Amino acid sequence: MSAALLWFLAGLAFLGVELAAPHLVLMFFGLGAWAAALADLGSLDLNMQIVVFIAVSLLSLFLLRRKMRSVFAGRSVENSADGPENRAPHPLEGRKGRVSRATAPDRPGEVEIDGSFWRALSETPLEPGTEIRVQGTDTGDAMLLRVAPPGAESAGRSSRAQ
Repeated sequence: MSAALLWFLAGLAFLGVELAAPHLVLMFFGLGAWAAALADLGSLDLNMQIVVFIAVSLLSLFLLRRKMRSVFAGRSVENSADGPENRAPHPLEGRKGRVSRATAPDRPGEVEIDGSFWRALSETPLEPGTEIRVQGTDTGDAMLLRVAPPGAESAGRSSRAQ
């Protein structure tokens, strides 16, 4: 088996592991292995192939990783140009439910909406059995619902939740 084929297979292995656990590091070692395969096809000796592998791997890692992370990682709401005020409303926003575990401004509780239980926070203390309406989500935790009694309007409620 030729060294070029071994380098090529090593590159495929690095890319395969990268796909299984995407950390955007092993992909660059795969590129280095493919560059070493080309170096073998160019009749460079094993020592030079290893130098090409290390050089291309590290250079591509340092030069391209930040760019690739921004491409593949997406944008967070906090860092997006749209900002949290322009994000899509939570699917439960505007829905009614009942408090199943007491909640207060400083203590998240739990609400039941259509048979599902959700962590929730309210601006006023709410006891179990109290009817609520979902106002949105907490700005720091999209899985924490902001709730209020049906007649009360939350200061941060989205106009899209009608």
